[in-house]
Amino acid sequence: MHETFWQIAFGIFLGGLVLAAGHAIITTARRRAGREDSPTWLSGLRWLVNLALVAGFAALSAFIVTRWVESGYPPFSNMPESLTWMAWGLCLVYFVSRGFVHFPGLEAAACLGVAAILAATSLFDMAPRALMPALRSKWLVFHVLTCMVAYGAFFAAFLLALLWLLIWRKREAGSVVDALSYQTMAFGFLLLTVGIVSGAIWARQAWGRYWGWDPKETWSLITWFVYGIYLHYRLVKGGKGAAAERLPMLNSIFAILGFGATLFTYFGVNFLLPSLHSYAG
Repeated sequence: MHETFWQIAFGIFLGGLVLAAGHAIITTARRRAGREDSPTWLSGLRWLVNLALVAGFAALSAFIVTRWVESGYPPFSNMPESLTWMAWGLCLVYFVSRGFVHFPGLEAAACLGVAAILAATSLFDMAPRALMPALRSKWLVFHVLTCMVAYGAFFAAFLLALLWLLIWRKREAGSVVDALSYQTMAFGFLLLTVGIVSGAIWARQAWGRYWGWDPKETWSLITWFVYGIYLHYRLVKGGKGAAAERLPMLNSIFAILGFGATLFTYFGVNFLLPSLHSYAG
């Protein structure tokens, strides 16, 4: 049953992406023609995209629940399962953001991001497997959930940075995109901090030490520092003057660099470096 819900979710997000791309193309063409108004049918098209995001999120949640029930363990144990949580987290970030801002391109970015993550899950064997002894811990759900939702937030910040660079950089609304990207990074940074701390506690129980400089641990810390350095700079130095003018570009640079570090932490360590966390692949 869980496979059916995955297929439904993937199909809905792909359909939402097509609708969102169509909305973006039409809106851009009308703006270039000097028509800034938004006719009812165009607003209706955007409403359909948001409906697709809600329906896709519901189907994705149903996939998680049914897989949990059918496999008999929390679906956090391997790469395709954790990728699903990243997609779920990205959806959650979108819905929270949508409550505060309403600029074109946000829906398209959300649909593109979730569809890309779900497509990546299809590259792996998604059949449920017996849970390894090392993963039979009460910390499994808390640690993986916080980390993967953080990764989803970092992916959202990355997509927003691309939107700012490609579309909104020279427009008045670009400040909104910049602020949203910054807030999304801050949210992801908070969750990653909780994930690292909970992972250290779990490591103490499983391996007898809080920190062992395992490649996954090391790269998680590197990722934490990349985002932490920027967030600290923005908080301390980014208030006024020339520093404030540089912030949007700096924000985009760190959103891209940070997501690169996130990808290596998640994929690169699993496939390129020997790690105690390799079972997560």
